[in-house]
Amino acid sequence: MLWVDKYRPKTLDQVIVHQEIAENLKKLVTEQDCPHLLFYGPSGSGKKTLIMALLRQIFGISAEKVKVENRTWKIDAGSRTIDLELTTLSSTNHVELSPSDAGFQDRYIVQEIIKEMAKNRPIDTKGKERI
Repeated sequence: MLWVDKYRPKTLDQVIVHQEIAENLKKLVTEQDCPHLLFYGPSGSGKKTLIMALLRQIFGISAEKVKVENRTWKIDAGSRTIDLELTTLSSTNHVELSPSDAGFQDRYIVQEIIKEMAKNRPIDTKGKERI
């Protein structure tokens, strides 16, 4: 095991660097109102650490069971169709990807993933509200 993995914060309470963000994420967990989240930032800024701590807090150890997939997407981009292949890591609770691996067509990948998740993933009934 690498040193960085051994001492990486496992919960949001253990996070030191992005405490304000961790506090906001804890509020989402305690209020049971956690919408779809999109994290971005430079390499090494702590995105994955925060995300994994959040997923562990919500879903427990099952969030750590990830599978690697090489997926190909056929994307309609106006007058042309683009075939893009991208490697994703996913569990039953999250999808992890690097759109920059698709080069300058990264926005098409992000749009397609969001569309796919919105129509295929079941919505948790806890988030429903009667009007």
